[in-house]
Amino acid sequence: MVIKQRISDNLIKSLPTTTTRVNDSEISGFHLRVGRADNAGSRTISYYFYYRHGGRNGRQINFLIGRSNVISAGEARRIAKQIQPLILAGKDVKKMQQEAQTDTLQLKHFWRYNGRQFFIRKYKKYQDAIRHIETIVLPVLGSVALTKISHRLVELRLVKPLVAQNKLSTLRIVISQLKTLLSHAIEHEIIVSQPIRSFELMAAAPVKELSVTCQLSGAQLKGLYYRATKEPKPIASLYCLRLQILTGQSLVTICRTYRQDITGNKWSLRSNNGKLSGREIPLIGPLKQLVKDILKLFPKTRSLYLFPGRLRKEPGQMKGNDWSMDTRALAKQQQQFVFNIHNVNLTQTVLAKMIEQAMFALKLNPLVVAYLFDRKLAPSLTLDPRDPVIAETLALWHQA
Repeated sequence: MVIKQRISDNLIKSLPTTTTRVNDSEISGFHLRVGRADNAGSRTISYYFYYRHGGRNGRQINFLIGRSNVISAGEARRIAKQIQPLILAGKDVKKMQQEAQTDTLQLKHFWRYNGRQFFIRKYKKYQDAIRHIETIVLPVLGSVALTKISHRLVELRLVKPLVAQNKLSTLRIVISQLKTLLSHAIEHEIIVSQPIRSFELMAAAPVKELSVTCQLSGAQLKGLYYRATKEPKPIASLYCLRLQILTGQSLVTICRTYRQDITGNKWSLRSNNGKLSGREIPLIGPLKQLVKDILKLFPKTRSLYLFPGRLRKEPGQMKGNDWSMDTRALAKQQQQFVFNIHNVNLTQTVLAKMIEQAMFALKLNPLVVAYLFDRKLAPSLTLDPRDPVIAETLALWHQA
């Protein structure tokens, strides 16, 4: 039922349940609409101002003033009185509001309500793209209005810090993704042009290349281990690094591990196909305590992995898929940690080779070293996973 009456708070209190719309009797175009009752029996009221812009044959617009859960009828009426002279003067109030919102729309809000879903549709590996925006771009540019983003601002807040950290490859990817996000804002008419031009990245500080002469010794590897234990926050990449140094296992093997693979005093290893390989690592000394700490510090509901990642939802999915942490991201964090200490870029392949060579330098049992690094040996030389010599050799390595 539609009625015509002066809209006020008193009218709202006594509004019949059959009423669906009230046209204000004093302000032409001002009206309210009553929504359907929810489970609690309450109904939301929306206040509108109807007008036509562009003359008799112009565009018809219903401008939303607000809803009853945000403003009262009296406040909506005062806004309607402010709107009326603007409309009579030929102004498009809705367009004025959109322009005002556009001028103050921050990057983080555009990302949250529009950009994130756009990235999910655009990128095949959208998890990495989303992580770059949310962990690298938004912390430094998220609170900036889209219309205020400039080439100079991006250079100061984003480019220079990453160049100083020698993260040039990451920077190139992030700049490309930020450009894509800003192009999406142009399509939505929030900004009129691309504010980012190309950046000259050749002036980055040179990085000391890793060579045979700058190999890290066993003592330096142990130094990395103890430096990693001093971090005040539980950083997954450093817990992985400690596991790698104590056992010689690769980062991929660690991230492939399920929580159920650690039972009693043993850690069952998985092969490249994700199935149990039959190899086991005995949990002794500092390794046992480290694994206990990891199980306690990195829990994840419904996740099987020792280092669980975010539950990833594919478009249209109700539940997320279970994944481990991203090995590439962990490797980059480890590389930066080592670079800050020894000023060398240490790849995962070189790190594994250094750990293996440090074990040989200590004259540890070569059959155990071959077992830990999964080297192919003759069947007669291959150790049984429960051979006590494995635990004895690891104990010597931990105590070295």
